[in-house]
Amino acid sequence: MVECLIYVLILFHPSLFPWTSYTVNPLQHAATFKDMMKYWKYDYEEHFTETRDHYVLCIHRIPQGRKNTKIDCIIESGTTIVNHINDFKKPTNHNGKPVVLLYHGLTLTSEVWVSNIKHRRNLALYLSDQGYDVWMGNARGNKYSQSHLTKDPKDADFWQFSINEFAMIDMPDTIDYILKVTGAPSLTYIGFSQGTTQAFAGLSMDLELNKTVNLFIALAPAATPKGFSHPLFDGFIKAAPTVIYSLLGRKVFLKPVLFWQSVFSPALFVKIIDAAVGFLFGWHCQNIDIEQKIVGYQHLFSLTSVKSIVHWFQIIGSGRFQMYDEGSSFFTQTVDHLPPKFPIKQITTPIAVFYGSDDTLVDFDVLKNELSHLAYVKNVHGWEHMDFLWASNLEKMVFPDILMLLEHFNFKTRG
Repeated sequence: MVECLIYVLILFHPSLFPWTSYTVNPLQHAATFKDMMKYWKYDYEEHFTETRDHYVLCIHRIPQGRKNTKIDCIIESGTTIVNHINDFKKPTNHNGKPVVLLYHGLTLTSEVWVSNIKHRRNLALYLSDQGYDVWMGNARGNKYSQSHLTKDPKDADFWQFSINEFAMIDMPDTIDYILKVTGAPSLTYIGFSQGTTQAFAGLSMDLELNKTVNLFIALAPAATPKGFSHPLFDGFIKAAPTVIYSLLGRKVFLKPVLFWQSVFSPALFVKIIDAAVGFLFGWHCQNIDIEQKIVGYQHLFSLTSVKSIVHWFQIIGSGRFQMYDEGSSFFTQTVDHLPPKFPIKQITTPIAVFYGSDDTLVDFDVLKNELSHLAYVKNVHGWEHMDFLWASNLEKMVFPDILMLLEHFNFKTRG
């Protein structure tokens, strides 16, 4: 009985034990995008657009920063490869601000772009302060985009979407809405993780979409994942990716995690996540401060479909950046068809790639051979996947490069 009580205290009262003590940041208690923007003291807008298949997507916007002063671009030496940036034609500027769309990764939301405890490390706030019109998308199924004109999220039919729909419907429909509202002829797209995946896929399938994206910046790209670090789990997924249907059904992925997140103390939740990503991907998460993990990890999980996870397992298992395979079966290891690959060689939008040398979710040697319009590459030594959201020196290692790229590919109008 005493042991049980101690265990409960460890779970719910981390301040009683030195190994789980931490400084509470007020941002930790900001549960929504609205709360976070109130903390940062920025005005924001909430927009909604209906997709062609009648999902209702939420898009957050920061139309005005707190300052409009130019920051000099100081690029770290020895880590950047520039591939003929000047060979790429700049788009024609409109009379308003240049537009930037930020898109989150798998199970995330727009909150990740404003969840850094240091103001200067939040990319959305940083770009807004530099005079950009910043928009942040939300994928169908997450807590901000969980509406449909005819389907109910309680039903399995609502959750029948994969990366195909993120790429070929959500992304172009979101961009179309933003350009209509702003009157801009094009925008810069910045994606993290799956946010890059849907851009690689969407731009490859829609050549007209390339005309509306003047630059695609890929942070921690995930189009060519190497697989999982643990050999047994990796082999299991590659052998039968759709087994997840038999484990989790055909609706919502990771819903129990949201419950445990609300039950466990933030400090213990950090330890659980660090252990999980270490087991699955071999990450050590040493470039992110504990105070940042306490806040950031609270924004790691929102709902998505099991089908989108199955799609990822199919990509990992096949080693091909392919469309969802409707014919794949748990009972058959071979099929009489081959799902088409996303033809990313067809992308004409200039692409800038930022990846970490220790990120096991990207095989850059494979990716670069598929890209015809690769304009800029930066390999950050020692960085892993989530470092591109929350690393302690993010504003020094990545932001100056992003600002330089935006200045090059956008004619800016400053007040």
